[in-house]
Amino acid sequence: MHSPKLSVIVPTYNRRALLEQLLDSLQALRVAPGEMEVIVVDDGSTDGTAMMLAARHDPYPVQYLHHATAAGPAAARNQGAEAAQAEILGFLDSDVVVHPDWWQAAAPHFNHPKVAAVEGATLPPENAGRPTPFTHVISNTQGGSFLTCNMFYRKKAFRKAGGFDTRFIRANREDTDLAFSIIERNYRIEFEPKCLVEHPLLNAGKTIFFKKTGYGVYEALLRRKHPALYRKYLKWIDGRAFPVFYWGIFSGFLLGATGLLYQLPVLAGLGAGAFLSGWAGSVYAVCRKRKTGLRDLAFLIPQFLIIPWMRLFWVICGEWKYRKIKEAK
Repeated sequence: MHSPKLSVIVPTYNRRALLEQLLDSLQALRVAPGEMEVIVVDDGSTDGTAMMLAARHDPYPVQYLHHATAAGPAAARNQGAEAAQAEILGFLDSDVVVHPDWWQAAAPHFNHPKVAAVEGATLPPENAGRPTPFTHVISNTQGGSFLTCNMFYRKKAFRKAGGFDTRFIRANREDTDLAFSIIERNYRIEFEPKCLVEHPLLNAGKTIFFKKTGYGVYEALLRRKHPALYRKYLKWIDGRAFPVFYWGIFSGFLLGATGLLYQLPVLAGLGAGAFLSGWAGSVYAVCRKRKTGLRDLAFLIPQFLIIPWMRLFWVICGEWKYRKIKEAK
């Protein structure tokens, strides 16, 4: 029996219904019999995921791996990669739906020996409607995001790069870290827009921005491992540890406090202006291209008096925690 050409690795946690939709979409892929296997790594689900998988009859082999307790998506993907039989690893999130040409569009890129990875396009469903500021949206139409919800890696290069760094416990920056490790080894990552998946719009909740401040710890880890690529690939506007508007809040506070302390009204006025501009810009940044009502603004406006400072706290914690890490070579 021949080994498959593609191992599709899907970490999941309490997403039974969405995972079922993904597996259904994989049935429509244009692949030859025996060309693909699917490995589902269950990171401690309690929603009957195992029973659903046992009851399915898919045209491709499905291997089920289970963690007793949640270990995070990086560890789950590494476990799936270790079990993979194919030389190409296809990583998907359990809440996406693949288009029929997903694998056919990606496969030719690997004919070049220096291509270690292929990044696919990710879009919301056509009928998804307009998101609100509190909607979880995943979109990648230009490449350079390296989102592991739709990413292929050559297994040899994946192993040379060390796989996913399990210090990224949350689903944040572990995919960027691996891509940077691949690039630093002089491999190529190519973007293929026809390698398409749809990612649903999900309600993230009114406290999502507070939760995301904690990801600042991983920003520090990523920056310390890959400082040059961090500056090259991540945008000032919203891609780095501090979105550009936060600097208006930080600098405005310092200028304003200094102006008040030394009774310099012009300096205090400049500080107030910078603070308000940064505050308004931060709210605007999360509302742009979103359907934003008065109730949304009522939540966001006071939140962004606090969120930049919480982000600063967690970035400082990360810088201290990972202070001994040297740049990856």
